[in-house]
Amino acid sequence: MTEHVGTHMDAPSHFNKVGWNMHQIPINKMVGPGVIVNVKEKARNNPDYRISINDIKEWEEKYGKIPDGAMLIMNSGWDAKYPDKNSVYGTKNISDLSSFHHPGWHEDTISWIISNRHILFIGTDAPSFDYGQSTTFPVHILTSRENISGLENVANLDRIPPSGSIISAAGMKTVEGSGGPLRLYAMVPNSGANNSAVIIGTSNVLLIVIGLTLLTKLQD
Repeated sequence: MTEHVGTHMDAPSHFNKVGWNMHQIPINKMVGPGVIVNVKEKARNNPDYRISINDIKEWEEKYGKIPDGAMLIMNSGWDAKYPDKNSVYGTKNISDLSSFHHPGWHEDTISWIISNRHILFIGTDAPSFDYGQSTTFPVHILTSRENISGLENVANLDRIPPSGSIISAAGMKTVEGSGGPLRLYAMVPNSGANNSAVIIGTSNVLLIVIGLTLLTKLQD
């Protein structure tokens, strides 16, 4: 089975031989408060944009400190480019990896987050949370060392608020898997969200369930 395609998660073992494989990630490490950092305008002006520490501090000035156990995800607007592979990877030659241009996270930002906050996942609506021109993948390496899992090709981030959602990223329990496709979704308190969302009732609150997954066709 193809592991790293469409909306999927990276297990820490993807870049760390002693990191958790898919079957080893505790289920309580696959759900947490959503933190959505909007850099759409910056990414529109610079496809190689990388989220900075200032972007994180600006988010916290508006919404408060990033909560423990957060699912920290970049919203660059990149999901609008799917399914055109050339647009997604920002290139005219999809076979030339050195020509890729898409936004990601800056390694200095990730180092700061690891030192100062406690997150479960790092994520992006682009193909990788390392930016397109990366050849050493420092964000993957830094996060995998801390058993922080990753989310790539996330969709529909405009439909959930920057703060206040709960995101579930329960991946398949594949033995020794380094990642895998998943049905990613967010639960948001009902406050007049898009009518196409699914409303579910709980004992004390109405929640909107919003899918964050691209429609993907797997290769045989």
